Amino acid sequence: MLTLTKVMRANANSCLMFGLVFVIGPELAATFLGGTAPPPPLVLLGLGILLILNGLHLLWASTLQPPSNNLIYYFSAGDVLWVIASMSLVFTQVWITTQEGIIATVLVAGLVAAFAILQLLHRSSTGMVKER
Repeated sequence: MLTLTKVMRANANSCLMFGLVFVIGPELAATFLGGTAPPPPLVLLGLGILLILNGLHLLWASTLQPPSNNLIYYFSAGDVLWVIASMSLVFTQVWITTQEGIIATVLVAGLVAAFAILQLLHRSSTGMVKER
């Protein structure tokens, strides 16, 4: 059964995995995404650090029973912003220009959009306490 905790932990694992890729190999990731016109590796390094911090925050929040509505909205909003930013870069052909980079970005954006939606859907089925 899919639960809010499982969705949040899957989202956290995704953040941690991509964060590590961006931190460990920002130059390689930049070339994969942009070929001859890649994003600055320093940007990917910064994104990697932020993704790792977000992943750790998601892991912590997934241990709360139940997590607050505000936390769910916060993580879902971050997911939506990631999707918008990713797709904007694809459509404007800025930094994400290789065929492999575009495919990977669209697939990841789809996964992140699913996390946002599932977190919101499962939020209502967890017997949330009212916010103050």
